[in-house]
Amino acid sequence: MDGLELAWTLGFKDILVQIDCMVALRLVQHGGEDQNSNRSIVQRIQRLMAQEWRVTVSHTYREGNLCADMLATYALDLEPGYHRLQEPPEDLLHFLRDDVGGVGSVRLC
Repeated sequence: MDGLELAWTLGFKDILVQIDCMVALRLVQHGGEDQNSNRSIVQRIQRLMAQEWRVTVSHTYREGNLCADMLATYALDLEPGYHRLQEPPEDLLHFLRDDVGGVGSVRLC
C-alpha cells in the first residue's frame, strides 16, 4: 500500500503490481468478506487503485522476483512504516547482480 501511495504522489500513471500471494491478489481484485481482519487495508488499496491512473495487478511466483522477496524478508526486522533505503542491503546485492545478468531461478514444487 505504501508503494502505491508513493507511486501516486510521484505522479506515475501506469503501474504494474505483482503479488506472490493468491489470497491477497483475490482480496485486492474482488474484495472479501466484511468480517475479514484486513478489510480496511484492502479498501484503502482499492481506493488508491480507483484513482485516475492505470494499476494492473497480477500474480507472480516468489521466484519471479527474488529481489522483492528478499526486501520483504528484510523489512520484517524494521519498524512499521515507510523506509527509504539510500543503498541496497548487502544481502540484496547478489540478487540484483543475478537479475541484471538474466540469471533465473528454479521453482521446486
